[in-house]
Amino acid sequence: MKDLGELSYFFGIKVIQTPKGTWLLQRQYALNKLTECGMMGCKPISIPLEQNVKLSVDEGNFVEDTTMYKRIVGSLIYMTITRPNLNYAVAMVSQFMQTPRKPHLDAVRRILRYIKHTLQCGIFYEAKSHLQVQGYTDVN
Repeated sequence: MKDLGELSYFFGIKVIQTPKGTWLLQRQYALNKLTECGMMGCKPISIPLEQNVKLSVDEGNFVEDTTMYKRIVGSLIYMTITRPNLNYAVAMVSQFMQTPRKPHLDAVRRILRYIKHTLQCGIFYEAKSHLQVQGYTDVN
């Protein structure tokens, strides 16, 4: 075994350890995905989905490159590890992985614009918090 020191990066997640707690950030991962999608020059927005948006299975034209859509949505799913604020929006667009359409791709692009607005966001685990794990079960 070899001691490699304090953890700083783990699968694209930056780990910052301080006496107050630990930060988990995916800023560089998000920047890489924005660059990969050609969205670095996009205008940032403050909410990931339009209010009361209704995405339909059969509305709009089909996306030509479905593998691109699947790759982007997969990356967004991975970002929800440190960005729980993305969970609802990403869950909405991930429902259409089989046959994505233009409105679905537009929603994905909107999420990417939101990510550009919130690059500094992550999860903070306080050092002195009393973490309690609770489990629930249903007899049925």
